[in-house]
Amino acid sequence: MMNLKTLATVALLACTANVHADEIVVDTNDLHAAISAQLAEGLEAMQQDLNDDVNAMLVATESDKETTANVQHSE
Repeated sequence: MMNLKTLATVALLACTANVHADEIVVDTNDLHAAISAQLAEGLEAMQQDLNDDVNAMLVATESDKETTANVQHSE
């Protein structure tokens, strides 16, 4: 059987559970905007890094083609 203390405890827990459930409100619009902004910044940084790497490889390839040496051996 349930005594008065158990009944009061159950009632108190039920009330606090309802209050906590009502107080939780998540604004997903702000969260979505923040994630989108961070994603855009990350993509822009990755694109810049990729461009720098490709340009460095192209310059290195062009430098390798231009580097030639003519060696003549004379006695």
